[in-house]
Amino acid sequence: MSINTIDQFKSLISQRHGIARPNLFRVKLPSLPGASMEELNILCKDVVLPGRQILTSNRQIGLKMEKIPYGYSVPDVSMTFHVLNDYGVKEYFETWQSLAVNQDTYEVGYQKTFAKDVVIEQLRKVERVPEFLRRQNFAQGSFSQFLPRTSDIAIFDSFFDIGAGLSDIVIYKCRLVDAFPTSVTDIQLNNELDGIVELNIQMSYTDVKPLSFISPTNIQQVVRNGVRTFLGSIF
Repeated sequence: MSINTIDQFKSLISQRHGIARPNLFRVKLPSLPGASMEELNILCKDVVLPGRQILTSNRQIGLKMEKIPYGYSVPDVSMTFHVLNDYGVKEYFETWQSLAVNQDTYEVGYQKTFAKDVVIEQLRKVERVPEFLRRQNFAQGSFSQFLPRTSDIAIFDSFFDIGAGLSDIVIYKCRLVDAFPTSVTDIQLNNELDGIVELNIQMSYTDVKPLSFISPTNIQQVVRNGVRTFLGSIF
């Protein structure tokens, strides 16, 4: 890589607020017996942002072969959770699975009963809290509902001088539509003194939908539409 390319690479990283970090994420699962949404997010060790596969068939015209799309498929999403001594995480997913196939009666449930939406968010860490927010204690106010969705704080700096948001900022998020855990893997027990128990989940779903969030391409419009509401709620 040439020096000019390295400089361009560094400049691009700086303009786009750094490289995304895989350890900054949040999962939002439905509340069921065993664990709450907040507890599951804290205990989640890793999660996969799903992709999408376009299904194609081959079509030959003369000597030329081309791929023709006819549908799509979405892969299962893998999640790993730390297990505490109350085994609440395992109880949670067993309860969810029982909504699909009852473990006592062996009856199959209706999709509207066991299929639930799951949200996965990629975050960006904020380095500092604006001085006037610390002074006025607005961190728990209406700005806290707005700023975590913002992915281009630099623009807000120029408008309000509130540059570094409040905590973590959502830079990407998606919703798993009609998801449910099809696989709760076994737990390996052994004689390791420092070992910890983890539970892996395979989540199936109907579709994955990117959710709207404030990005550099639409933040200016959001500011125009929402500035009066936000300032009115503060002052």
